[in-house]
Amino acid sequence: MRIRPPHDHGKPVDNWFRLLPRQKGEVVKGAIRLKIMYKKINSKPLSANDFELLKVVGKGSFGKVLQVRKKDTNRIYAMKVLNKKDIVERQEIQHTLSERNVLIQATSPFLVGLKFSFQTPEKLYLVLDYMNGGELFYHLQNETTFSEERAKFYTAELVLALRHLHKYNIVYRDLKPENILLDSNGHVALTDFGLCKENVSFDDTTNTFCGTAEYLAPEVLTGQGYGKAVDWWSLGILFFEMTTGLPPFYSENTNLMYKKILHNKLVFPQGYSKLGQSLVRGLLERDPRRRLGGGPTDAKEVQEHPFFAGLDWEKLYKKQYKPPFKPKVESEADTSNFDPCFTESMPVDSLPNNQSAPLSDSVQQNFKGFTYTDDEKLSLSHSIQSLKLNSVSENN
Repeated sequence: MRIRPPHDHGKPVDNWFRLLPRQKGEVVKGAIRLKIMYKKINSKPLSANDFELLKVVGKGSFGKVLQVRKKDTNRIYAMKVLNKKDIVERQEIQHTLSERNVLIQATSPFLVGLKFSFQTPEKLYLVLDYMNGGELFYHLQNETTFSEERAKFYTAELVLALRHLHKYNIVYRDLKPENILLDSNGHVALTDFGLCKENVSFDDTTNTFCGTAEYLAPEVLTGQGYGKAVDWWSLGILFFEMTTGLPPFYSENTNLMYKKILHNKLVFPQGYSKLGQSLVRGLLERDPRRRLGGGPTDAKEVQEHPFFAGLDWEKLYKKQYKPPFKPKVESEADTSNFDPCFTESMPVDSLPNNQSAPLSDSVQQNFKGFTYTDDEKLSLSHSIQSLKLNSVSENN
């Protein structure tokens, strides 16, 4: 439940709220009375000093991701710290700004949410939802493969994530296990939108060569121009990897892998289900115009594939299906589902190199408008005044 503050922030909300069942078959009776007081906090601009650095949970080419606690609310977040100079030198300014724009524009239950963004002369900060279930990559590494049902669940939620991005004419372009997080219940959330391309409608194409080698679609490799269909190709690669342990065209030699992506036949291990094969073949069609999801109806084609027969997509969107795997989580701040090579590092917001020349005013102008604050800057202080509860489960 999300409760918006009234126009008059000094006026408390004091209401009864009826309790609703979380799952089908559960009967819940009763109501809860909440008295809620709102107050504005941090009228001054946010800075890194407003957060306590707890753990390192990820690293990238431009910076790192820290688990942090906001000092005035004690809420746990993930803070992505990016070095401006590295971004400028690698000509990644537009990609970085696109990430921030996508996070603000395309909110979805299956996309990590942006809460705050701010900057210093040297760095950019993105403060995001913290997903204590960890990276899908970490779990896949530990287990080697997932059951088809488990892979199906993740794939279906990712279909909804990509559908939402494509609705806003955004191509994701970097779908892989490292960019998929799990929440405490086991639902997925896409993260890292640095390679997203905005303003790509069905008939539009783009040509930038980017992504991760194992997941690149053939049309990216040939340089012929590509559109949203590249995301469906990557989803097919991901599903195959989740169910077999490796991407279908994998090779340690990148050039050989590219040749295999362009020319090799799909080979399925013995016992791979017929419907699973059909889904993968549809998603890994080399002609993007014939690819499953590559038509004008986009995700609808994928949702209607027989592999997903019987799946209630509305129920899935509302997260009413019980995930097949629930991460072991001790607390909101749990980091046990992240790679120890990250979490054992010292959580330091490292200082810039004082010997390097500061960025010019003209370069700094590229980052103008980066700062953002979600409406959750309002601190919620509440007390439960009364409680009437009688919860029972009935098996249907």
